[in-house]
Amino acid sequence: MPIALAAVLDTAAADPLRQTLHTAIDAGKPIRLDASGVERIGQACLQILAAAEAAAETAGIDFTIVGASPAFADMATLAALDTLLAA
Repeated sequence: MPIALAAVLDTAAADPLRQTLHTAIDAGKPIRLDASGVERIGQACLQILAAAEAAAETAGIDFTIVGASPAFADMATLAALDTLLAA
């Protein structure tokens, strides 16, 4: 079951997102994030997602972001983190 990302992923959402992803990586199970409801995402949360993707890869855990909303896709591309969009 995918973890639904919040609609607004701004600086205030960064630490809760980091904690959620840290817990998911520690669980050692595949991580599937649903980005379909993201209306706004900032650099801090994009960096956390990129770091989580790298940590999951190092741990041998599948990390996938599905259903990227246009806002999510646009910001990931703008920040040169469009690798987050690869399925």
